[in-house]
Amino acid sequence: MTIVTKCFLGLIFITTIFVNVSNALSCFVCDSKEDEHCPETWTRRDILPVECGGPDGVQDARFCIKTIAVFGGAVATKRFCSSRDLDNQCIEVKYPQDEKMYYSCTYTCSSDGCNGTSRLHIPSFFIFFFIALLSIRI
Repeated sequence: MTIVTKCFLGLIFITTIFVNVSNALSCFVCDSKEDEHCPETWTRRDILPVECGGPDGVQDARFCIKTIAVFGGAVATKRFCSSRDLDNQCIEVKYPQDEKMYYSCTYTCSSDGCNGTSRLHIPSFFIFFFIALLSIRI
């Protein structure tokens, strides 16, 4: 075996060690009700997306979801993996037993880590809708 062949085989071996062979989608997974490090926006760099598959993960996850809910002046955010496309939508809900209005926006995306803060593209229509709803009811 020549030196060139040995170097080439060594390079292939080293490359296979460091290459991520996973095809699973990676999303941010957190709930602001349980984790103070999961607000609607964050500036921390140490929060990383997690792989959606695996024994404890979502089977056939193809989407990352971010939901933002406003109720009684409080904002709750939840990020998770999903096998279903929940679309991009905002809704207004009034429960009969409660005088307050609840607002919720759901954002769906399909690339690694897309349900974070700056990586998620939020259409300006949804931002306008969300602000309009808040200003009407406050």
